[in-house]
Amino acid sequence: MKGYGTTSLLDLGRLVSRAVSTAVRHPRTFDGGRVAHEWMKDLTSRYGANVCLKLGPKRMLLVTDRELSRHILADYPRSNGYTAGTLKRKGMSYLAPEALTIADGQEWERLRPFNERVLCAGRPHEYQRLFLDHVRRAFSAPITGVEDLRNRMGAAMLSIVFGEGVAPEGLATDIRVLLGLVQSPLKRWLRGSERRRVNGFYDTLRRLWQQPDGPANRSLVGMARKAGGGDNLETLLQQIPHWMFTFSGSGSDLLWRGLAMMGSRPQVLARARAEIAEAGALDDPAAIERLRYVEACLLESARLYPPVKATFHRAPDGDLAVSPQIPAGTEIVQVFALTQRDRRSDPTADDFLPERWLGPSSRAEAIYPNLFLSGARRCPGRDLILFVCKAAAAHVLGGSGVVVGSERLARDPVPFSFPAKQIRTS
Repeated sequence: MKGYGTTSLLDLGRLVSRAVSTAVRHPRTFDGGRVAHEWMKDLTSRYGANVCLKLGPKRMLLVTDRELSRHILADYPRSNGYTAGTLKRKGMSYLAPEALTIADGQEWERLRPFNERVLCAGRPHEYQRLFLDHVRRAFSAPITGVEDLRNRMGAAMLSIVFGEGVAPEGLATDIRVLLGLVQSPLKRWLRGSERRRVNGFYDTLRRLWQQPDGPANRSLVGMARKAGGGDNLETLLQQIPHWMFTFSGSGSDLLWRGLAMMGSRPQVLARARAEIAEAGALDDPAAIERLRYVEACLLESARLYPPVKATFHRAPDGDLAVSPQIPAGTEIVQVFALTQRDRRSDPTADDFLPERWLGPSSRAEAIYPNLFLSGARRCPGRDLILFVCKAAAAHVLGGSGVVVGSERLARDPVPFSFPAKQIRTS
């Protein structure tokens, strides 16, 4: 790839050597994520901000330059620009080949407004008060751990997406299993029989789509039925899994890690609880919207531990407008932690500082734009899932008094990899 430094077997040897030496010197605190991160940082120091990774016969461009990252995400996906990467397309196509997240060109231009209308992108959701009731109900009892939290988010998800008491509980399990298959080529290869689960999943979605008019229509699917217009039913149904994923996957991770950070630091926890107590009745959406410090804690946790670690794109026709030029067919990966944890540009990059996200014109949104992607590809469900996570956090911290915490998260700098096995409930 002309103009870009390319990794070699020697670089791979450096990674193995670094991993072994670190494990020998620090066996009890070995952090594989940190090792990989520092290795990639070394690559950018050696070859430049954007590095061609040689993976056997294949090559992939690792993008860490913020301006190039913004450029890639700025415009909508199309064949003469940047489209979903091959890995991302293969994974999502297993479940929803017509999903917005891998759509291009005119299909994307049609599906993006549909998703924005259903999710009320950029504004409070019109069913916000009802959705808050669903969250309050799901988190009315103390949580006992991460699996319990995921189950609570799954229960809230079923009511928000389909309407209260409409969808079978097993659908929340189905989407978690299918999410694992989407994210793992190995699992898809080993569990080909799960196609029956996919077919059954869509049979259930078709049945739920055809529910008669009534209170259950005050849901994302109810809005989708109104907003769908003349679009093909199967295409519309294939937008639903991503809405469900957000709750069961990245939304649960965002909430759990945010609670862990707040629960690990007494001063942060005290400030968050004070804000919750002063916000007003927690059955009022306006009170949830006032939780700016709780939201800042969630966003800072996501900066340190991104719920979505990377994104993959492809340049079918290349890009001659950047220097060095990107050749046609280039596969691209953007690893968010490389820019969000760059200690060379920010010595506090490994510190938990919610204050980054406060103030009338926070600079953090401009410096760290990819928590929910940016540009035309900015997540249309950002505002909804943040509202849900804030509401759930308020009920956990302000109602039951249950928090999660870890000694490894109690001081700066925090570990690079989230210490999931050490998190406790109390």
